[in-house]
Amino acid sequence: MPDNIVNVDFRRHFRIQPGERVLDLGCGNGRHSIEAARWPARVVGADVVLDDLRKARYMLADLERRGVTAGVADFILADAQRLPFKDGAFDKVICTETLEHVGDDAQAIDEIDRVARPGADVCVSVPAYWPETLFWAISWGYWHTPGGHVRRYRPGEMARLLREQGLELHLERRRHSFQALYWFLRCAFGKDNEAAIVPKIVFKFINWHHRLRIPLLERIEATANLVLGKDLILYGRKPAGNGRVREAGVAAGQRTTSGQQAG
Repeated sequence: MPDNIVNVDFRRHFRIQPGERVLDLGCGNGRHSIEAARWPARVVGADVVLDDLRKARYMLADLERRGVTAGVADFILADAQRLPFKDGAFDKVICTETLEHVGDDAQAIDEIDRVARPGADVCVSVPAYWPETLFWAISWGYWHTPGGHVRRYRPGEMARLLREQGLELHLERRRHSFQALYWFLRCAFGKDNEAAIVPKIVFKFINWHHRLRIPLLERIEATANLVLGKDLILYGRKPAGNGRVREAGVAAGQRTTSGQQAG
């Protein structure tokens, strides 16, 4: 999908303050890291796919040359299940479209909580269950792509997992119903069918829509999101008093890992 489409609403629901340290876990090609770097913050994007990290650095360098960024960002190779950061290292943690790729998502959620300081804001997004189930049903290739999705999250499941970790959730949103239409067409015509014209037309429409932001189309998509939104976004916070005491052998650097994530 277009690189400028992000799940996190940095202007209303996830405001970055000057000097904050922000982790974008499973950053992929860096779209959320780069968007966060538009604010005067210190951003770290982490992923296990080296090619994606190279793309992220290239796109960031282009924006830096154009003077668009107010903060600084760096990208590192790291596994979501074993992060190379100390406890409480970040003021904000973003994890979008990542946990559905990770072998041990509970371990990754534990790491999100560990590296977030007490009082830190956290934003997690995963594919919404019903659109994702439809894609799985009509396209074998959609969920058998190497590095692809290894699970689906039923309604309420991700919120429960985050709350069980001790995170306080205050907002849940569904977004990108137009993308759901695009992926339905991709799956219906053949996920890797480059000759299919209809998905290409919808792809161009989405790019056009996100460049112009026509109010009527914004309202149409917002209404469709209530039912067809492709992405489920959860905003929360680590409680201010939640400075956890780590058990012996569970601190960062002493964990074992299983599985991998993709951006």
